[in-house]
Amino acid sequence: MDWKYTDKIGKMSEEELKKRIKEVMSLDTYKKIRPIPYVGSDEKVVYETSEFVARCPETGIIDFYKLRIEYIPEKKLPELKSFKYYLMQFEEIPISHEHLASKVYDDFQKVVQPKRLYVYLEVNVRGGIKTYIERGEKM
Repeated sequence: MDWKYTDKIGKMSEEELKKRIKEVMSLDTYKKIRPIPYVGSDEKVVYETSEFVARCPETGIIDFYKLRIEYIPEKKLPELKSFKYYLMQFEEIPISHEHLASKVYDDFQKVVQPKRLYVYLEVNVRGGIKTYIERGEKM
């Protein structure tokens, strides 16, 4: 997809901005996650990375994140190599922090279908502001 970083979101109308956000949120990013069968019992699984990046939708510059996913599997797990590739694709996607957390949550939920899911996204300081986004049921 060809993203035009010169089209600053600050100059977009509300309708143009909504269209751009909806376009990003509707990307089939989840297809990179390969589910594998889970045959264990109720256990909490935690994935954590400080190597998660995505594009700022305003500047096109890389934003850096710490991502933590906690879940209780039902019948599937994400194969971890495919999950790493899933996360890597966001390097080219212009997305706001809040939408990114929701996108990861929705994609994980769609593919893995866990009993419980919690996503925590910590954003590196931007403009002197520290941002944290949480979605789901904290365990």
